[in-house]
Amino acid sequence: MAKFIDWKSNWFNSNFELFIEGVQKGAITFSTWKSDAEATLENESYFFKSMGFWKPKTNIIDRKTNKVVGVITYGNWKFEATINIESGAQYTWKPTSFWKSQWLLSNNNNTNIMYSAGKRMGSITADTDNKLLIVAGLFIKQIYNRRAAAAV
Repeated sequence: MAKFIDWKSNWFNSNFELFIEGVQKGAITFSTWKSDAEATLENESYFFKSMGFWKPKTNIIDRKTNKVVGVITYGNWKFEATINIESGAQYTWKPTSFWKSQWLLSNNNNTNIMYSAGKRMGSITADTDNKLLIVAGLFIKQIYNRRAAAAV
C-alpha cells in the first residue's frame, strides 16, 4: 500500500513539517549548529546524532528505547548515503535528477521511497510504512544541502 506524505520547510531554518491528508503528522527539527535532528512521524520518534568529519556517520536512535536502530554512512561529497538498520537491511539514498530536486531511498528489492522537492515544499511517495526510513530520507537531503552550502 502506497503512503503519500507532503512536506514543507521554513525559510528561516532547516526544519520540516510532515502532512498526511492535509493534517500535520510529523516534523523534523534540526539543531542550530550541529547536524543533529529530532524527528517524529505519527507515533514514532527518532534522534539523528551525527559524528565524524572525515568519515561522517549518523546514528539513528529510537526515542522510545534509546537504542541505535540504524546508522547512516555518507559517500564522497554526500552524493550518496547508505542506511543500515538493525534488522540487517541496507538502503541506498541518491539523487535521481540533475538539479537534486528528486531523490530515491531504495533497497533495490521491494522498498522504494521517492522524494520530490520544490521551493521549500515537496512530497514523498512510499511503498512502505517504515517511518524511520521515510524521515531518514529527508534528514539526508538536508545534510546534503548543508554540506553543499558549506562548500561554496
